[in-house]
Amino acid sequence: MHRLICFGDSLTAGYGAAPKEGWIPILSRKYPGLSLTNRGLCGACLPDILDDLSFFLSRPAEDLLLFIMGGTNDILSGVRLTVLKTLIESSVKKSISVSANMLIGIPPLTVRSSILSGWQGDWQYEDTNRSLKEYGSFLRDTAASAGYPVIDFQKAFTNAPDSLYDDGVHPNASGYRIFAQAAAQVLDPFLEKEKTAVRPSLHQDSSSVPHKAENTVRGHS
Repeated sequence: MHRLICFGDSLTAGYGAAPKEGWIPILSRKYPGLSLTNRGLCGACLPDILDDLSFFLSRPAEDLLLFIMGGTNDILSGVRLTVLKTLIESSVKKSISVSANMLIGIPPLTVRSSILSGWQGDWQYEDTNRSLKEYGSFLRDTAASAGYPVIDFQKAFTNAPDSLYDDGVHPNASGYRIFAQAAAQVLDPFLEKEKTAVRPSLHQDSSSVPHKAENTVRGHS
């Protein structure tokens, strides 16, 4: 059995849909031979996510694949992209040094309903999406240089209508199904499209580490 551990914020946790309708539970049903752990935390910023990831980077294993996606909360909070880029570069460098199997997720853009739902102001909207686009390009380039696959939710949600979002930032159940489809397109080559037996060859591992308490304060994705 191979293991996939997913680190991230509420976009990984599946906020905006019922527990069984998030993209990771959908993948878990699609790949019953894959041990899948969701460590997404609502409200988590990139430093929180990388801190959680660091434990597993110190214990790499051939049967362990690590997925990481974060940065949306940071961007919504006004954190400079240079800070996020430095954090990602450091983490990727560490993962390469320990031969970890990594997948990098690229978060989607926001839509205007995020203004009405209170996630950001009208004045902030264009800057937020401009930053998310630049951040996405950086992640693609960084992953390519490291030889890591990406799950590009930003491309999967290109011109996505408001009807696929719960609040303009998080997908709803229909949106998370598109997330799951995008993830499956990347996972299938490694899992050989098997639902009962998995024989991939990517990177990483996990185990039982006390999970941090979820931060569900509205205002962070």
